[in-house]
Amino acid sequence: MTDETPAPVARRCRPPTGPAVTVLFTGGAGIRPGLGRELYGAFPAFRAAYDTVRGALDHWLRLPLAAVVFAPEGGVDAALIRRSEFGQPALFAFHVAVFRLWQSWGLRVGAVSGHGAGEIAAAHVADALNLADAARLVAARGRLAPVHPAVLAGDFAAALDSEAAFARAAADSAVAPPRIPLVCATTGRSMGPGPDRQPLSPGYLLSEARRMSHTTDAVRTLVRAGFPRPYPCGPDPADTRPGRELRAVLGVAGRIHALGREPG
Repeated sequence: MTDETPAPVARRCRPPTGPAVTVLFTGGAGIRPGLGRELYGAFPAFRAAYDTVRGALDHWLRLPLAAVVFAPEGGVDAALIRRSEFGQPALFAFHVAVFRLWQSWGLRVGAVSGHGAGEIAAAHVADALNLADAARLVAARGRLAPVHPAVLAGDFAAALDSEAAFARAAADSAVAPPRIPLVCATTGRSMGPGPDRQPLSPGYLLSEARRMSHTTDAVRTLVRAGFPRPYPCGPDPADTRPGRELRAVLGVAGRIHALGREPG
Protein backbone atom coordinates (compact mmCIF):
# COMPACT_ATOMS: atom_id res chain seq x y z
CA MET A 1 0.00 0.00 0.00
CA THR A 2 1.34 3.42 -0.88
CA ASP A 3 1.58 6.42 1.39
CA GLU A 4 -1.15 8.16 -0.59
CA THR A 5 -3.81 5.44 -0.42
CA PRO A 6 -5.25 6.10 3.07
CA ALA A 7 -4.79 9.89 3.03
CA PRO A 8 -8.39 10.83 2.04
CA VAL A 9 -9.71 8.51 4.75
CA ALA A 10 -7.35 10.06 7.31
CA ARG A 11 -8.56 13.54 6.38
CA ARG A 12 -12.19 12.49 6.85
CA CYS A 13 -11.28 11.06 10.26
CA ARG A 14 -9.53 14.18 11.47
CA PRO A 15 -11.52 15.03 14.61
CA PRO A 16 -12.81 18.56 15.17
CA THR A 17 -12.45 20.27 18.51
CA GLY A 18 -14.36 18.20 21.05
CA PRO A 19 -14.02 16.35 24.32
CA ALA A 20 -10.56 15.07 25.15
CA VAL A 21 -10.34 11.29 25.36
CA THR A 22 -8.52 8.81 27.56
CA VAL A 23 -6.17 6.49 25.69
CA LEU A 24 -5.59 3.03 27.17
CA PHE A 25 -2.47 1.19 25.99
CA THR A 26 -3.31 -2.49 26.07
CA GLY A 27 -1.26 -5.47 27.25
CA GLY A 28 0.40 -8.29 25.35
CA ALA A 29 -2.57 -9.85 23.55
CA GLY A 30 -2.44 -9.64 19.77
CA ILE A 31 1.33 -9.65 19.30
CA ARG A 32 1.96 -11.44 16.01
CA PRO A 33 4.57 -11.53 13.21
CA GLY A 34 4.55 -8.36 11.16
CA LEU A 35 2.97 -6.24 13.91
CA GLY A 36 2.80 -2.70 12.52
CA ARG A 37 3.77 -3.65 8.95
CA GLU A 38 0.51 -2.36 7.41
CA LEU A 39 0.65 0.97 9.21
CA TYR A 40 4.37 1.37 8.58
CA GLY A 41 3.77 1.15 4.84
CA ALA A 42 0.65 3.30 4.84
CA PHE A 43 1.31 6.34 7.04
CA PRO A 44 4.48 8.46 7.11
CA ALA A 45 3.63 9.73 10.62
CA PHE A 46 3.52 6.17 11.93
CA ARG A 47 6.72 5.25 10.09
CA ALA A 48 8.67 8.23 11.43
CA ALA A 49 7.58 7.57 15.02
CA TYR A 50 8.25 3.84 14.71
CA ASP A 51 11.75 4.39 13.33
CA THR A 52 12.58 6.74 16.20
CA VAL A 53 11.40 4.25 18.81
CA ARG A 54 13.07 1.20 17.29
CA GLY A 55 16.31 3.14 17.07
CA ALA A 56 16.21 3.54 20.85
CA LEU A 57 15.19 -0.09 21.40
CA ASP A 58 17.86 -1.61 19.16
CA HIS A 59 20.55 -0.52 21.60
CA TRP A 60 19.17 -3.05 24.11
CA LEU A 61 18.19 -5.95 21.82
CA ARG A 62 20.36 -8.78 20.51
CA LEU A 63 18.80 -8.37 17.04
CA PRO A 64 17.48 -5.17 15.43
CA LEU A 65 13.74 -4.94 16.03
CA ALA A 66 12.96 -4.48 12.34
CA ALA A 67 14.81 -7.73 11.52
CA VAL A 68 12.27 -9.55 13.69
CA VAL A 69 9.07 -7.58 13.15
CA PHE A 70 9.45 -7.17 9.41
CA ALA A 71 11.07 -10.56 8.71
CA PRO A 72 9.58 -12.56 5.83
CA GLU A 73 6.46 -14.40 6.93
CA GLY A 74 7.15 -17.99 7.88
CA GLY A 75 10.86 -17.34 8.43
CA VAL A 76 12.80 -18.21 11.56
CA ASP A 77 13.28 -14.58 12.60
CA ALA A 78 9.56 -13.81 12.19
CA ALA A 79 8.71 -16.32 14.92
CA LEU A 80 10.97 -14.51 17.41
CA ILE A 81 8.30 -11.87 17.99
CA ARG A 82 6.39 -14.47 20.01
CA ARG A 83 9.23 -14.40 22.54
CA SER A 84 8.80 -11.79 25.21
CA GLU A 85 12.25 -10.28 24.63
CA PHE A 86 11.11 -9.11 21.17
CA GLY A 87 7.34 -9.11 21.59
CA GLN A 88 7.38 -6.51 24.37
CA PRO A 89 9.59 -4.03 22.46
CA ALA A 90 7.55 -4.62 19.29
CA LEU A 91 4.35 -3.80 21.15
CA PHE A 92 5.90 -0.68 22.71
CA ALA A 93 6.98 0.59 19.29
CA PHE A 94 3.50 -0.12 17.91
CA HIS A 95 1.80 1.64 20.83
CA VAL A 96 3.86 4.80 20.55
CA ALA A 97 3.68 5.01 16.75
CA VAL A 98 -0.12 4.55 16.69
CA PHE A 99 -0.48 7.24 19.35
CA ARG A 100 1.70 9.65 17.34
CA LEU A 101 -0.37 8.87 14.25
CA TRP A 102 -3.58 9.72 16.09
CA GLN A 103 -1.97 12.91 17.36
CA SER A 104 -1.07 13.86 13.78
CA TRP A 105 -4.80 13.59 13.01
CA GLY A 106 -5.67 16.02 15.79
CA LEU A 107 -6.43 13.66 18.67
CA ARG A 108 -7.17 15.56 21.90
CA VAL A 109 -5.88 13.54 24.84
CA GLY A 110 -7.26 14.11 28.31
CA ALA A 111 -5.37 11.27 30.01
CA VAL A 112 -3.38 8.14 29.24
CA SER A 113 -3.17 4.80 30.99
CA GLY A 114 -1.78 1.37 30.28
CA HIS A 115 -1.89 -2.15 31.58
CA GLY A 116 0.68 -4.88 31.13
CA ALA A 117 3.21 -3.90 28.51
CA GLY A 118 1.19 -0.78 27.75
CA GLU A 119 2.02 0.90 31.04
CA ILE A 120 5.51 1.94 29.92
CA ALA A 121 4.10 3.29 26.65
CA ALA A 122 1.60 5.38 28.59
CA ALA A 123 4.34 6.74 30.86
CA HIS A 124 6.47 7.63 27.84
CA VAL A 125 3.83 9.46 25.78
CA ALA A 126 2.87 11.36 28.95
CA ASP A 127 6.54 12.48 29.16
CA ALA A 128 6.99 10.84 32.56
CA LEU A 129 9.72 8.67 30.98
CA ASN A 130 12.00 9.83 28.19
CA LEU A 131 12.50 7.52 25.22
CA ALA A 132 15.95 6.29 26.21
CA ASP A 133 14.81 5.24 29.69
CA ALA A 134 11.54 3.78 28.43
CA ALA A 135 13.35 1.72 25.78
CA ARG A 136 15.77 0.28 28.32
CA LEU A 137 12.91 -0.51 30.68
CA VAL A 138 10.85 -2.20 27.95
CA ALA A 139 13.80 -4.35 26.91
CA ALA A 140 14.44 -5.35 30.53
CA ARG A 141 10.74 -6.14 30.95
CA GLY A 142 10.89 -8.37 27.90
CA ARG A 143 13.72 -10.35 29.45
CA LEU A 144 11.91 -10.99 32.73
CA ALA A 145 11.96 -14.74 33.28
CA PRO A 146 8.71 -16.49 34.21
CA VAL A 147 8.29 -17.20 37.91
CA HIS A 148 6.64 -20.49 38.91
CA PRO A 149 6.72 -22.38 42.21
CA ALA A 150 8.03 -25.52 40.50
CA VAL A 151 10.91 -23.96 38.57
CA LEU A 152 14.32 -25.55 38.69
CA ALA A 153 17.10 -23.91 40.66
CA GLY A 154 18.81 -22.63 37.52
CA ASP A 155 15.58 -21.15 36.20
CA PHE A 156 14.90 -19.52 39.57
CA ALA A 157 18.35 -17.93 39.49
CA ALA A 158 17.66 -16.64 35.98
CA ALA A 159 14.37 -15.17 37.18
CA LEU A 160 16.14 -13.37 40.02
CA ASP A 161 18.80 -12.04 37.63
CA SER A 162 16.19 -10.72 35.21
CA GLU A 163 14.28 -9.08 38.05
CA ALA A 164 17.46 -7.42 39.28
CA ALA A 165 18.19 -6.10 35.78
CA PHE A 166 14.67 -4.73 35.51
CA ALA A 167 14.94 -3.10 38.94
CA ARG A 168 18.24 -1.44 37.93
CA ALA A 169 16.68 -0.11 34.73
CA ALA A 170 13.74 1.26 36.71
CA ALA A 171 15.97 2.79 39.38
CA ASP A 172 18.14 4.48 36.73
CA SER A 173 15.12 5.97 34.95
CA ALA A 174 14.46 9.67 35.50
CA VAL A 175 10.76 10.06 36.26
CA ALA A 176 9.36 13.50 35.44
CA PRO A 177 5.95 15.00 36.21
CA PRO A 178 3.71 13.84 33.35
CA ARG A 179 2.58 16.52 30.91
CA ILE A 180 -0.53 14.47 30.13
CA PRO A 181 -2.43 13.07 33.14
CA LEU A 182 -1.15 9.54 33.70
CA VAL A 183 -3.52 7.14 35.44
CA CYS A 184 -2.81 3.73 36.96
CA ALA A 185 -5.03 1.15 35.26
CA THR A 186 -4.93 -1.02 38.39
CA THR A 187 -5.96 1.53 41.01
CA GLY A 188 -7.27 4.54 39.06
CA ARG A 189 -4.81 6.81 40.90
CA SER A 190 -2.82 9.57 39.24
CA MET A 191 0.81 8.62 38.71
CA GLY A 192 4.13 10.42 38.89
CA PRO A 193 6.12 12.43 41.43
CA GLY A 194 4.26 14.31 44.11
CA PRO A 195 1.93 13.72 47.04
CA ASP A 196 -1.20 11.60 46.61
CA ARG A 197 0.18 10.05 43.43
CA GLN A 198 1.17 6.51 42.62
CA PRO A 199 4.99 6.68 42.21
CA LEU A 200 6.62 4.95 39.25
CA SER A 201 8.98 3.19 41.63
CA PRO A 202 11.04 0.10 40.72
CA GLY A 203 8.96 -2.01 43.08
CA TYR A 204 5.69 -0.80 41.60
CA LEU A 205 6.85 -1.36 38.01
CA LEU A 206 8.06 -4.86 38.81
CA SER A 207 4.83 -5.80 40.57
CA GLU A 208 2.82 -4.50 37.61
CA ALA A 209 5.04 -6.42 35.19
CA ARG A 210 4.21 -9.60 37.11
CA ARG A 211 0.48 -8.87 37.36
CA MET A 212 -1.97 -10.76 35.17
CA SER A 213 -4.11 -7.92 33.85
CA HIS A 214 -6.90 -7.63 31.30
CA THR A 215 -8.23 -4.79 29.19
CA THR A 216 -11.78 -5.17 30.53
CA ASP A 217 -10.55 -4.79 34.10
CA ALA A 218 -8.51 -1.71 33.16
CA VAL A 219 -11.51 -0.13 31.44
CA ARG A 220 -13.70 -0.68 34.52
CA THR A 221 -11.03 0.87 36.75
CA LEU A 222 -10.71 3.95 34.57
CA VAL A 223 -14.46 4.44 34.31
CA ARG A 224 -14.84 4.18 38.10
CA ALA A 225 -12.05 6.73 38.49
CA GLY A 226 -13.92 9.23 36.31
CA PHE A 227 -12.35 8.56 32.89
CA PRO A 228 -15.27 7.44 30.72
CA ARG A 229 -15.00 5.75 27.33
CA PRO A 230 -11.29 4.90 27.24
CA TYR A 231 -9.99 4.34 23.73
CA PRO A 232 -7.78 1.23 23.43
CA CYS A 233 -4.44 1.56 21.67
CA GLY A 234 -3.00 -1.81 20.71
CA PRO A 235 -3.43 -4.71 18.30
CA ASP A 236 -6.77 -6.50 18.15
CA PRO A 237 -6.15 -10.10 19.26
CA ALA A 238 -9.39 -11.33 17.67
CA ASP A 239 -8.91 -9.88 14.18
CA THR A 240 -6.44 -11.75 11.95
CA ARG A 241 -7.75 -10.63 8.55
CA PRO A 242 -5.59 -8.67 6.09
CA GLY A 243 -5.92 -4.94 6.63
CA ARG A 244 -6.77 -5.39 10.31
CA GLU A 245 -4.39 -2.64 11.49
CA LEU A 246 -5.76 -0.07 9.06
CA ARG A 247 -9.34 -0.88 10.04
CA ALA A 248 -8.50 -0.59 13.73
CA VAL A 249 -6.76 2.79 13.71
CA LEU A 250 -9.17 4.35 11.24
CA GLY A 251 -12.13 2.94 13.15
CA VAL A 252 -10.97 4.57 16.38
CA ALA A 253 -10.27 7.82 14.53
CA GLY A 254 -13.81 7.71 13.13
CA ARG A 255 -15.28 7.22 16.61
CA ILE A 256 -13.22 10.12 17.94
CA HIS A 257 -14.45 12.24 15.03
CA ALA A 258 -18.05 11.39 15.93
CA LEU A 259 -17.36 12.13 19.61
CA GLY A 260 -16.07 15.56 18.66
CA ARG A 261 -19.49 16.40 17.22
CA GLU A 262 -21.28 15.66 20.48
CA PRO A 263 -22.26 18.65 22.62
CA GLY A 264 -20.01 19.37 25.59
